[in-house]
Amino acid sequence: MIFSVNQSSILPVNTIISFAVIFIFYSLILMFSFVVLRKKLQGKRIKIFGGWTVLCLLAALILYYTGFFGTYIDVQAAQDKNYSREELVQDLKQIESTIMDENPLIFANKNELQADFAQTYGLIEEGMTESEFYRLINPLVADINCGHTNLYISEALEKNREDKAEFFPLKVTLINDELFVLEDDPESGIKAGNKIKSINGLSSKKIIEKLIENISGDGDGEAKQRYIISNYFNSRFYDFVDNSDKFKVEYFNEDGKLLTANLNAEQNKSYNLTSWSLHFAGYRDGNYYDNQIVNDYALLNLNVFMQEDEEKFDSFLEEFFLNLKKRNISNLIIDLRGNFGANPFMSKALLSYLVDKETEYFTDELPFLQRLLGFTDPIEKAENNFEGEVVLITDGANFSTSAHFTAFFKYNKLGTIVGSETGGSYVCTDSSKDIVLNNTRMRLHYSTLVYELAVEGLPKNKGIKPDIIVKEDINDILNQRDPQLKRSLEILEIS
Repeated sequence: MIFSVNQSSILPVNTIISFAVIFIFYSLILMFSFVVLRKKLQGKRIKIFGGWTVLCLLAALILYYTGFFGTYIDVQAAQDKNYSREELVQDLKQIESTIMDENPLIFANKNELQADFAQTYGLIEEGMTESEFYRLINPLVADINCGHTNLYISEALEKNREDKAEFFPLKVTLINDELFVLEDDPESGIKAGNKIKSINGLSSKKIIEKLIENISGDGDGEAKQRYIISNYFNSRFYDFVDNSDKFKVEYFNEDGKLLTANLNAEQNKSYNLTSWSLHFAGYRDGNYYDNQIVNDYALLNLNVFMQEDEEKFDSFLEEFFLNLKKRNISNLIIDLRGNFGANPFMSKALLSYLVDKETEYFTDELPFLQRLLGFTDPIEKAENNFEGEVVLITDGANFSTSAHFTAFFKYNKLGTIVGSETGGSYVCTDSSKDIVLNNTRMRLHYSTLVYELAVEGLPKNKGIKPDIIVKEDINDILNQRDPQLKRSLEILEIS
């Protein structure tokens, strides 16, 4: 059993923490009043504070027993537990009201979305499991076309899968519109590089379509969805397509001959990811950013815009760009591949070393709190700003802050963009919140506020296209070649 905590509708934390914050806040007010009214309350302060504490403890107990803080759920039963139609309808209504009331829906048609919700209610069946219900309603959430709005399985089911889930056993990637195996399987004869035609009778085309319709991304583009399929196929295939024990695979071998193999599902904890946690799967052990200087050029790798524990980003940048100036390095490659975004202030910090004058970043159409916190402050030119040639490498992971970075880079002509289309553009929605569904305990991460760059002429519903598109094929992956980096060096005329 685990205790599944509810999320607060007031603060971006769970209800236990929000209750503690409120208790501390009013306790501080009470203690301040003791100071102000010390003469009138002399001799009564301990009784008053004691009464206040007892009252809060009683309130906490009542809220606990009424389910305000959350509920206990059985991890062992999570996979097979059946829910009544009424319970599932309640959960879907919870999603619908949350999305319709709080999500800006800048990439979706509200009337069409409401019609889709209405139709889905009629498809809910008595006795569905969480997984069955998830597959039914998740395409609705993906139809919001917001990369920050993701529905994912309950904490209990996620923990249940740690020891029980068995996935498609071979690592698979997506290249263009084809699925390729990335590892050998001596028992079946499948080899790395073999192309999949079908799995359990479902064509690779249908598999890709099914996965795309279940993965959230900004606007009408598919770049983010395709990136996720390419890197997290086994996880998404399990959730949305097929979690069978056995798989009949039709594939083309290296000679182009169509063959068939039978595979057994296998446990693999690295595949046990949710639709939101996979955005951070590559950074569990840190490695958020690093750099290297090679002869006459520098390479700056930005895996995510998040702060390292040991070295803060501002200090990292200051030392890096100072070093470039001291060593007279005039060529810089910024590798943004795999970067899903995160902290916009880190994007602005890096851009301050690339601009040559004060430049607007976000528009001022943000609430007072965001403006007070400095979101709308312009980017100021850094002391040791870089004045050489810059190449930016992008891919489909780049949405949110990393898409904003790319859009700003392109609009202000800061250099050459190489690679593939980004997963987002100059506008997205974030300031995200979380809720836990009352019955299934599935979790919804959803955005509430629009963040738009002060740029013009860029696409809103599509990603940012690079100046030079460089694609990779299966042989590049298998041979660990990097055609995007190679092309970037060619642009900088570096051999």
